[in-house]
Amino acid sequence: MLSRMKKYWNKTIYDKKTNQIKQGQEFLILENVFGYEKIGFVTRWKDGRLNDDEYEPAVEFQDAHVEHYKNGLLHNELKDEEGNLKPAIVANYGNDVEFWLNGNQVK
Repeated sequence: MLSRMKKYWNKTIYDKKTNQIKQGQEFLILENVFGYEKIGFVTRWKDGRLNDDEYEPAVEFQDAHVEHYKNGLLHNELKDEEGNLKPAIVANYGNDVEFWLNGNQVK
Protein backbone atom coordinates (compact mmCIF):
# COMPACT_ATOMS: atom_id res chain seq x y z
CA MET A 1 0.00 0.00 0.00
CA LEU A 2 1.64 3.19 -1.22
CA SER A 3 -0.98 5.76 -0.17
CA ARG A 4 0.03 8.42 2.31
CA MET A 5 -3.54 9.69 2.61
CA LYS A 6 -5.43 6.59 3.77
CA LYS A 7 -7.05 8.34 6.75
CA TYR A 8 -8.89 10.62 4.28
CA TRP A 9 -10.29 7.87 2.08
CA ASN A 10 -14.01 8.20 1.44
CA LYS A 11 -14.43 10.81 4.18
CA THR A 12 -15.83 14.32 4.12
CA ILE A 13 -13.33 16.70 5.72
CA TYR A 14 -14.08 20.07 7.29
CA ASP A 15 -11.75 23.04 7.64
CA LYS A 16 -10.82 23.24 11.33
CA LYS A 17 -10.72 27.05 11.32
CA THR A 18 -14.03 27.74 9.60
CA ASN A 19 -15.90 24.47 10.25
CA GLN A 20 -16.89 24.57 6.56
CA ILE A 21 -16.46 21.69 4.13
CA LYS A 22 -12.98 21.85 2.53
CA GLN A 23 -12.91 23.26 -0.99
CA GLY A 24 -10.12 24.12 -3.39
CA GLN A 25 -6.38 23.81 -3.02
CA GLU A 26 -4.35 23.74 0.20
CA PHE A 27 -0.58 23.76 0.81
CA LEU A 28 0.79 22.26 4.03
CA ILE A 29 4.16 21.33 5.50
CA LEU A 30 4.55 18.18 7.58
CA GLU A 31 7.43 17.56 9.96
CA ASN A 32 9.23 14.30 10.74
CA VAL A 33 7.28 12.03 8.38
CA PHE A 34 8.17 9.73 5.49
CA GLY A 35 11.86 10.03 6.36
CA TYR A 36 11.95 13.83 5.97
CA GLU A 37 12.58 16.56 8.52
CA LYS A 38 10.04 18.68 6.59
CA ILE A 39 8.05 18.01 3.45
CA GLY A 40 5.51 20.19 1.67
CA PHE A 41 2.44 18.94 -0.14
CA VAL A 42 -0.65 20.20 -1.95
CA THR A 43 -4.13 18.78 -1.56
CA ARG A 44 -7.14 19.53 -3.73
CA TRP A 45 -10.65 19.26 -2.31
CA LYS A 46 -14.14 19.21 -3.76
CA ASP A 47 -17.12 19.10 -1.41
CA GLY A 48 -14.84 18.03 1.46
CA ARG A 49 -13.28 15.09 -0.37
CA LEU A 50 -9.92 14.62 -2.05
CA ASN A 51 -10.51 15.14 -5.74
CA ASP A 52 -8.36 15.73 -8.83
CA ASP A 53 -9.13 18.97 -10.57
CA GLU A 54 -9.27 19.10 -14.33
CA TYR A 55 -5.49 19.26 -14.77
CA GLU A 56 -3.83 18.25 -11.51
CA PRO A 57 -3.92 15.32 -9.07
CA ALA A 58 -5.62 15.58 -5.68
CA VAL A 59 -2.34 15.09 -3.79
CA GLU A 60 1.20 16.15 -4.73
CA PHE A 61 4.12 15.85 -2.32
CA GLN A 62 7.41 17.72 -2.69
CA ASP A 63 9.24 14.41 -3.28
CA ALA A 64 7.16 13.67 -6.42
CA HIS A 65 4.72 11.31 -4.61
CA VAL A 66 1.34 11.75 -6.35
CA GLU A 67 -2.14 10.40 -5.61
CA HIS A 68 -5.22 10.74 -7.84
CA TYR A 69 -8.71 10.78 -6.34
CA LYS A 70 -12.30 11.08 -7.44
CA ASN A 71 -14.86 11.94 -4.77
CA GLY A 72 -12.56 10.79 -1.95
CA LEU A 73 -11.60 7.46 -3.53
CA LEU A 74 -8.31 6.55 -5.17
CA HIS A 75 -9.06 6.69 -8.87
CA ASN A 76 -7.39 7.35 -12.21
CA GLU A 77 -9.24 6.30 -15.34
CA LEU A 78 -6.88 8.12 -17.73
CA LYS A 79 -5.02 6.02 -20.27
CA ASP A 80 -1.69 6.49 -22.01
CA GLU A 81 -1.21 6.60 -25.79
CA GLU A 82 -1.14 2.78 -25.98
CA GLY A 83 -4.44 2.50 -24.10
CA ASN A 84 -2.91 1.38 -20.79
CA LEU A 85 -4.39 2.64 -17.55
CA LYS A 86 -2.31 5.34 -15.86
CA PRO A 87 -1.46 4.83 -12.15
CA ALA A 88 -3.50 6.43 -9.37
CA ILE A 89 -0.42 6.49 -7.11
CA VAL A 90 3.13 7.26 -8.19
CA ALA A 91 5.70 6.84 -5.40
CA ASN A 92 9.45 6.61 -4.84
CA TYR A 93 10.23 8.99 -7.71
CA GLY A 94 8.22 6.93 -10.18
CA ASN A 95 9.72 3.57 -9.24
CA ASP A 96 6.53 2.28 -7.59
CA VAL A 97 2.98 2.65 -8.89
CA GLU A 98 -0.50 1.39 -8.04
CA PHE A 99 -3.60 1.41 -10.20
CA TRP A 100 -7.00 2.18 -8.67
CA LEU A 101 -10.54 2.69 -10.00
CA ASN A 102 -13.32 3.89 -7.70
CA GLY A 103 -11.38 2.95 -4.56
CA ASN A 104 -10.54 -0.57 -5.76
CA GLN A 105 -7.01 -1.58 -6.57
CA VAL A 106 -6.52 -2.90 -10.10
CA LYS A 107 -3.70 -5.31 -10.96
